[in-house]
Amino acid sequence: MKVLPTLFRLFSACVTIFPLMATASPAPLTWLTTIPLPAVTGGDFDHFAVDLPHHRLYVSAEKYGSIEVFGLPDGEHLSSERDVAKSPHKILLTDNGKTMFIADAGDANVKIVDTSSFQVEKTIPVEPQPDTGVADRKNGIFYVGNGGVKSHQDNAYITLLSLSDGAVLGQVHVPGAQLKGMVIDHASGRLFVNLRDKNQVGVIDLKARKLAGIWTVPGPSRNSAIAFDSVHKRLFIGSRAPGKLYVLDSDTGSVVQSLDIVDVSDDMHFDANHHRLYITGAGGLDVVQQTDPDHYRIEQHIDTLGGKTSVYIPSLHRLYVVHTKGPQAAEAGLQVFRVN
Repeated sequence: MKVLPTLFRLFSACVTIFPLMATASPAPLTWLTTIPLPAVTGGDFDHFAVDLPHHRLYVSAEKYGSIEVFGLPDGEHLSSERDVAKSPHKILLTDNGKTMFIADAGDANVKIVDTSSFQVEKTIPVEPQPDTGVADRKNGIFYVGNGGVKSHQDNAYITLLSLSDGAVLGQVHVPGAQLKGMVIDHASGRLFVNLRDKNQVGVIDLKARKLAGIWTVPGPSRNSAIAFDSVHKRLFIGSRAPGKLYVLDSDTGSVVQSLDIVDVSDDMHFDANHHRLYITGAGGLDVVQQTDPDHYRIEQHIDTLGGKTSVYIPSLHRLYVVHTKGPQAAEAGLQVFRVN
């Protein structure tokens, strides 16, 4: 007679457990594959560029001196273009992917190349060490940071280039020796740029083409990564040593929240659909969940073998991270993650 109560208790336990298992949410990111890059023998990767119409993904290898070309969405390695730039940093596609702008720190210029042949069509001289940049597609302008410490000057520059022909449209002086990530707030007509050596964020008035303000980031900072939530007016700053995420009110520059994150962050992407940040650094990848505009928490951490250069493609539900050959990896590779 004791069998029935025992079976009932087992059945009740299963009914309680199985629904929890069935409704458990998957992790935000799932690793799919890693594409080996054995020929890339070392040195940092710096920036990605995405060509959805032609199913291409590009990344600059600054020390190896190449533009690495992959197929989308699986990341198949297609080619390594080594004759186009000495030390490529920021790369930007125009004309539906037919043309690429390359900030070449090894040559103190910006090159415009044909992506079908990788022949240089135009070279635009700028101050030494062109590095970071951002495109204003609406107004047809490429803002590229250059100068500063590599020019033996206290001021760096943001040079304005026409996306249609590469013509120099102007220059903004910025009081920093090292400019890093940039984002544009189109609603207010401002550009935010990390002044890494100063632990500051420069605020540029794009209409007036001048510095409108400077915000201090709690330090020591070495702020490099940057992202922007335009709906909630939140500016995200990734700092190094130690790794910190600072959430700023983009109207005032005040710090809303700070959070411990992976160290040596280099790229950061705001996923508006899932209210997440994907932050990549030398210590791995952190997925940060936005509970509300003022509250954030780490939801997932992934070892990326030191990969700190990344790109998020919402339409493909993919995040790509590239790592170099070094202490954490026997060879370079492109890691492909599915965004759940």
